[in-house]
Amino acid sequence: MCGRFALATPVLELAAALEAEPLSDLTPFTPSWNVAPQTNVPVMTQVGVEDHDVVPRHFRLMRWGFRPSWAKASNREPINARSETMLDKPMFRAAAQRRRGIVPADGWYEWMTTPQGKTPWFHQRTDGQPCLMGVVWDSWTDGHQHLESCALLTQQANEDCRDVHDRMPVIMEQGQVEDWLTGGMLPPTPESGHITRHPVDRAVNRVGEDHPGLIRPIPRLFDQEYGA
Repeated sequence: MCGRFALATPVLELAAALEAEPLSDLTPFTPSWNVAPQTNVPVMTQVGVEDHDVVPRHFRLMRWGFRPSWAKASNREPINARSETMLDKPMFRAAAQRRRGIVPADGWYEWMTTPQGKTPWFHQRTDGQPCLMGVVWDSWTDGHQHLESCALLTQQANEDCRDVHDRMPVIMEQGQVEDWLTGGMLPPTPESGHITRHPVDRAVNRVGEDHPGLIRPIPRLFDQEYGA
C-alpha cells in the first residue's frame, strides 16, 4: 500500500509538462514532503465537475480517502484500491469505469518491518522524473456538503520495491497516461531498475513534520560496517 508521499515539485510545472490546466488560484496546493491521508491532493482528470462531461485535461484538489457517491460518511474510508480487483469491487467499480485520474508525486514512503520496529523507506524514480500514480475518484454530496475524493491504485511490487513492501502504487509513464484516462488501460508493473529507495528518519511518521529532511537518506548499519 501507499500511506504517505511527497510532492514538492510545483503543480504549475507538472501541469505544463502534462499539458494540463493547472489548479485554480483559489485552490492552491502547498508543496509537501509528507502528504498524508485525509488531506487534499492535486488530481489530474479529464472528467468535469458534473461527473459525466469529458473536458480538457486539468487538475482539481480532491481529498485522499475515498467516499463513493452512494455511501455514508465513515472514518474507515480507503486510501488505496487494488488495481487487480477495482472493477470487481462495488466500492470502486463505477469510479474505475468513469472517473479516473493521476496524482503526481516526487516519491512515496513504505514501511519495512524490522527487529527494531517499522522503518520508513522513500521510493522514487531512478531518472528523477515525477511518479504519475493512478487513482480512481468519486463525487459525493448529502445535499449540503460536496466532496470529491480519491484512492491511489496499487499493484504487486516489482523487484525494486518488494523487499520493503509487497505492494506499490500504479506508476505510469507520460505516454501511458492518456490510455488510462480515456480507456481505463493500466500499464504493466515497471521492470526492475525503474525505482530506487533508501531508508529515512522515522520523523515522517508524525503528520505535523513536513520539510525536505524527511526524504534525506539515513545511514544503515550495513553501510557503516562496510564503509558504503
